[in-house]
Amino acid sequence: MPSRLTTLLHRLAATQRGALFLILSLSLTTAAHAETITISAAISLKDALTAIAKTFESDSADKIEFNFGASGPLAAQIQQGAPVDAFISAANKQVDNLIKSGKADPTTRRVIVLNTLVLIVPTAAKNPPQSFADLTADRVGKIALGQPKTVPAGQYAMETLQNLKLADALSAKIVYGANVRQVLDYVVRNEVDAGMVYATDAKVAGDTVKVVATAPDSSHEPIEYPAVILTTATHQSAAMRFLTFLQSDPAKSIFISQGFVLPTGPTTQSRP
Repeated sequence: MPSRLTTLLHRLAATQRGALFLILSLSLTTAAHAETITISAAISLKDALTAIAKTFESDSADKIEFNFGASGPLAAQIQQGAPVDAFISAANKQVDNLIKSGKADPTTRRVIVLNTLVLIVPTAAKNPPQSFADLTADRVGKIALGQPKTVPAGQYAMETLQNLKLADALSAKIVYGANVRQVLDYVVRNEVDAGMVYATDAKVAGDTVKVVATAPDSSHEPIEYPAVILTTATHQSAAMRFLTFLQSDPAKSIFISQGFVLPTGPTTQSRP
């Protein structure tokens, strides 16, 4: 008959094997539930979302893959069947269209952050414009805007120029960019005399550009960033976890540090 010591050793070994099996099972379960979420997002959110995703991934098993670009082309890709779980636009129009076409779930829609439109010039420029009205001066040559039909920043910029009665006078001076970051690059490289971008983009550029004017809020539609889950998403629950995290305190701190403005009213939307 085995000794009492031998029996205890066998029981201890069995207990250790059981604990190891439990740890491995939990690890495999966690790995099995880890999901890779694909998010298409306005390029003006790139720096903030990249930082937020690192925090999200460290707190969960999920991973984020971003597709950044102008909101118009991103929405067009989704309409054409791009495999995307969630979309964060720099304007409401693109999300409205996705909902109308049945591509996005209206019950998941929420405003993540707000932004401001500013007029910037190269820091090293001599005698640059100091206001929107100054853009009509002969010393001002090229002015960069995003393409209004596809780039929300360009849409807001054109609305501003129209409301300030400057659009017609400046039409020959305007150079269009494929997205707001391209407009920013034009100014940084001193290829234009001025550009209209978001305040957050000007912040990213640091001391290479100078903000000389801010567009009045009344001169354009509110600059809202709505997010929505797509009806064709393969990871809807995980995508909703990320959108919820975007409204958490850690995410809000990052947005604020990047120059975004937090919504003061309800973040969920019900639009026609």
